[in-house]
Amino acid sequence: MTRRWVLIAAAAALVVAGAFVALRVLGPPAYENPVMSHDAPDPSIIYADGFYWAYTTQSEWSEFTNLPILRSKDLVEWSFVGDALPKLPKWVTTDTWAPHISRIGDRYVLYYSAMQYGRAGFGIGVATSDSPEGPFEDSGGPILRGPGFTTIDPFVYTTSEGDHYIYWGSNSVPIKAQQLSDDGLTVVGKPQSVLQPSDDDYENLIEGPWLVEHDDYFYLMYSGDACCHPGPHYAVLVARSTSAFGPFEKYEGNPILESNDDFFAPGHNSTIRDESGRDWILYHSYVGNEDDVFLGEESDTRALMLDLIEWENGWPVINDGHGPSVSSDVAPDVSG
Repeated sequence: MTRRWVLIAAAAALVVAGAFVALRVLGPPAYENPVMSHDAPDPSIIYADGFYWAYTTQSEWSEFTNLPILRSKDLVEWSFVGDALPKLPKWVTTDTWAPHISRIGDRYVLYYSAMQYGRAGFGIGVATSDSPEGPFEDSGGPILRGPGFTTIDPFVYTTSEGDHYIYWGSNSVPIKAQQLSDDGLTVVGKPQSVLQPSDDDYENLIEGPWLVEHDDYFYLMYSGDACCHPGPHYAVLVARSTSAFGPFEKYEGNPILESNDDFFAPGHNSTIRDESGRDWILYHSYVGNEDDVFLGEESDTRALMLDLIEWENGWPVINDGHGPSVSSDVAPDVSG
């Protein structure tokens, strides 16, 4: 082959390589929302045994599931595993909602909301398992009780000293926090209010607390104020403090995640940090805009959603403030 043809062949190879790179860059996104189209409300997430595990409010899978368990290798592709609580304890009648998963010692500890037997309101129960896959064994009764649905949506925070605190609240009362015993199975001391509802949009009812640390602050993410049919009006908001127990300063730019033309009434989030130190928010949302949800066939499916949290001027920002993203070319780093 002459030198001229060698140069032509080399140039052609570069063109092909460039086209391949262009196709890779301009190709399919790293993920699209929803990351799971099945009903998966109020997800709580943990990383364990090489998987990400999410626990959600009751839903219908192949059969009715009290506390569904989902599993993923990459936060994008999810599969149904089973029921964390296949047999309801005697103190529960119905409505197992909004679980929160923690690891305390060598056990996985699952907190959840449920309607109490023989009582007017909800309580928060706790169950344990040696495996994130469950099944979980209930402790025998609620560790917190309250009228109506004031006592739902548990979240557990563990301090750097190893102390555990449970946060909860809804139904137009403050979000509260109380210390837990060393094993996480009972409350000790007295509850304290950490965030008050208000007359601001989405804040008459605040719930779904989730605490995340960033730089010198504790950020309390929360949702309000009507999650579900009929008439959902729901979004994620945030407040911050230099203490995990406040006082919390509410963000002037709230909400940080609300409806757009593609998704409606997003909320009740958890967060997870990837191997690159980036924070991701996992939450639920109706698919479609308000007209799709209310003028079409009524559906109570709240799909599983994922978005990157970016930090700007000391506050979390999601999709540049434009609501849930349709797709992203940035995937979670799960290399580890």
